Amino acid sequence: MNQILDYNPNKKGNSSSGSDKIVRVFAVILIIFAIVLIASGAWGVYKRNQENKKNNVAVEKPVIEVTQEETEIKIKVTHTIAIEKIIYSWNNGKETVIKAEGETEREDKIPLPAGNNTLHVKVTDIEGQETTYEGQFTSESGTDILNPIIDISVDNDTKKVVIVATDETSLDFVTYRWNNEEEETVQATEDNPKEIRLELEILKGSNDLTIIAVDSNNNTTTEMKNFTGLTKPEITITVSDDKTSADIYIVHENGIQEVKLKVNGEDVDVSGLAEGSPKEISFNMTLPEGDNTVIVSATSTDSTETEVTEEISNHILTPEENLPGDTEQTDNPEETPDEVNKPEISIEKNTSGETAHATIHYENGIKEIKLNINDVDYDVNGIGDNPIDLELNDLPLAEGNNRITLTVITSDGQEEQSIQEIYR
Repeated sequence: MNQILDYNPNKKGNSSSGSDKIVRVFAVILIIFAIVLIASGAWGVYKRNQENKKNNVAVEKPVIEVTQEETEIKIKVTHTIAIEKIIYSWNNGKETVIKAEGETEREDKIPLPAGNNTLHVKVTDIEGQETTYEGQFTSESGTDILNPIIDISVDNDTKKVVIVATDETSLDFVTYRWNNEEEETVQATEDNPKEIRLELEILKGSNDLTIIAVDSNNNTTTEMKNFTGLTKPEITITVSDDKTSADIYIVHENGIQEVKLKVNGEDVDVSGLAEGSPKEISFNMTLPEGDNTVIVSATSTDSTETEVTEEISNHILTPEENLPGDTEQTDNPEETPDEVNKPEISIEKNTSGETAHATIHYENGIKEIKLNINDVDYDVNGIGDNPIDLELNDLPLAEGNNRITLTVITSDGQEEQSIQEIYR
């Protein structure tokens, strides 16, 4: 019986066992795929939950409450997380930072300025999120806590620095200083206590200008700015001893663009002198007889200008004319006593270029000498007993143009003056 039951004519070895293996492998693959899908879905759900949490936190912002008291403003900040700092300013002026200590609620009082003012508040939490507030406040009993405002500009026409200091209440004074030089102070006036205005010449070369403005409540503002100053042309007019001609010398470090000359109101053509923008120009001019007004102006390639005016008297005495104090004619009717015998004065620059010297000769004797250099009078002592010849050495010269005036008083009462322009 068992033999009959075991007999199967279609049976082929182990074919059923191979099919089972395939089914098992396929089942394992399906299980793995299902696990991956489940894990991926779970990760997506977790990530979305985290994003939602972050978004929920980001939406929450601190609450800023600002209330006005008599002379103060109270700023109260509440938050769900720690506050890092509070920054406030009045009228977009200087910002003040209040550092927090990790608290979620904070209250601070700040001074209230007098008048109409705008308060700006910015709160930053520990995650870097910022929240701002702006409000208008008016107070008659507030305090002056605002610093003066300093405005600095350059006038294109005058080439000067223009400084305007203003304050909402009243200024006390303004100081300014070029480089490390001595400080200059300008006080406010009763007519306009809220503003001080200054115009300053810019020094040659690169210079630092420091301005300090102080108001009546000692609030202070300091500004520093660098300026490069442009120089003006230097003009020297040297008149000959006999007053019949003059030498004109013009110099500028970057070049001369234009020269103009007027004699007694009439224009003299000197346009060709500035061709090629030279750095130095010199020329001689003949003076007409009589009283002359000579005006020389020069414009540099930097558009800076200088004008010099010289009054020159060129009188030729007739035989009938005598100087004051003279009552007698000489034996020669064609000459006056002064033309025959007058002091001879010579003023020249020394070879070193830093000083000058003068020589005086008068055959009847020299009684007194008066010396003036750049509007400063110098005493000339030790002349002696009416010497015929006299020499003055080491006359000091300043940088730039120098004007030396030498007056000789003779023993016979004559007075002769010589004016010499010398450039160092």
